[in-house]
Amino acid sequence: MTASDQFIRHATRGLWGQKKRDAALELRGAIEDKIYRYQLCGMNAADAERAALRDLGSPHVIARDLNRVHTAPAAIRVTLLLGVVGLLGVQAVAQIPAVGSAFRAKDLQECHVLSPEEVASMTPPARARLQRLYAQYGGPEGLNTQCRKGAFLFPLLSVKDLLAAMKTAKVPVYAETSTTSALVLKGSQTGNPQISYVTELVDGQPYVPSRVLMGFVRSVTGQPFTLTGLTNPVLTIGAARIPIGTAQAPVRTVDILGAGLADARRTDTSLPLPVNVMPIDSTFLFDPAVPQLAVPGKDGEIFAVVQNIRRLNQKAFNGGDESETLWVRARQNGHIAFTDEVTPNVRVVNSQVELDQATARGVKAAVVYRVNTTNLQRPVLTAVPAVQVRVVRP
Repeated sequence: MTASDQFIRHATRGLWGQKKRDAALELRGAIEDKIYRYQLCGMNAADAERAALRDLGSPHVIARDLNRVHTAPAAIRVTLLLGVVGLLGVQAVAQIPAVGSAFRAKDLQECHVLSPEEVASMTPPARARLQRLYAQYGGPEGLNTQCRKGAFLFPLLSVKDLLAAMKTAKVPVYAETSTTSALVLKGSQTGNPQISYVTELVDGQPYVPSRVLMGFVRSVTGQPFTLTGLTNPVLTIGAARIPIGTAQAPVRTVDILGAGLADARRTDTSLPLPVNVMPIDSTFLFDPAVPQLAVPGKDGEIFAVVQNIRRLNQKAFNGGDESETLWVRARQNGHIAFTDEVTPNVRVVNSQVELDQATARGVKAAVVYRVNTTNLQRPVLTAVPAVQVRVVRP
């Protein structure tokens, strides 16, 4: 009999029949999940099992609580059950200090209010758009204040913090940061460079754009990982939880996913995306009058939209052939953003194949995917049927 079997035997003492079998099954699932997470962090099977059982605590306490659940009056049974489920659901995690984020001072200083002459030189549609933006932010100075706070900038991540976090999470990273312009990753301590990221100096320290985070993690480990939260998310790798970003320079999960999906598509043919697709950041200054898509689901869920609007506009303007655009957004009030064009006549289609066909006919179209973020090592995109999606006005 294994240590896990003994633990389950003691924890289910006092239960009988189906109740005992159900409780044993739930406990075994919790134990195996913990063992798996510890093994991802490098533990051998025996040590991982010991750590998992230690996390669950005393089997005698669990037995007492389980018996109270199954013998208590119905009025309080639900409350007790929630307590036991919470106990079984506690995950052994290593909390790691946040990976710091920042903006370049130069980018913040470039914000300025347009002069009357600059506004007068705009086309009427552009002037109307600017006035709507001013109204949204409380006037020119309000818009400028948000700009100086970095509201429309993509934040940078501290290289020092990122490498330290990976080390604490027991993710081996062979990196070279001796240069001031690049973070070079190697396949091993002596191996050839696999990939390099351009760095920016902030207060004398190297930073990388936060958009590279998903690609970075995929480069240094094959472990499953995920991001939890829409702003300054927590990166979970195995049992390690790594906070990403700061209040002064917020990191948006949708922008990390947008860049990461576009990058992953170049090697992951399972993703139903064009090989070359341009992600549109949520930091882009959007006209409040542009339409959105009403999509099924819950607010906070992540969707990805591939559309050909910019591509067709560019082709009509000068015959160019740009890539399609990828908009990764969280559902808010039932809607997601998908365009920066005020009056698009857009057809929602069911697949990339249908989108390609629409592009060939010169028809503006979009395909919507629900993004499964459970494991960003192998993200999954599921097409939302076109009949379930509507173009709506703000």
